[in-house]
Amino acid sequence: MGLDDAAMREIEAGLAAAPNAHPVIRGLRGVRKARFALPGRGKSGGGRVIYYVAVKSAIYMMTAYPKNESDDLSNAQREAILAAIERLKGGAG
Repeated sequence: MGLDDAAMREIEAGLAAAPNAHPVIRGLRGVRKARFALPGRGKSGGGRVIYYVAVKSAIYMMTAYPKNESDDLSNAQREAILAAIERLKGGAG
């Protein structure tokens, strides 16, 4: 996506500072979507990161993509994310 390590750390820090600030994706049991700017583009044409907050101290980034490649998650991606959440919940309990 054209992000260096510093940009990824900035995204991670933003998510960690306010993990519940971004909208929940309907039907994905608490998975959220955050928007971020990509170099040379604004936020609206930038990237998306899909993440899940399992506990206060752990945020799991599920996927990230530039908006010009996809507006939304595919059914296969949704199913994979739901399966991953079930595994996370099973391991956390």
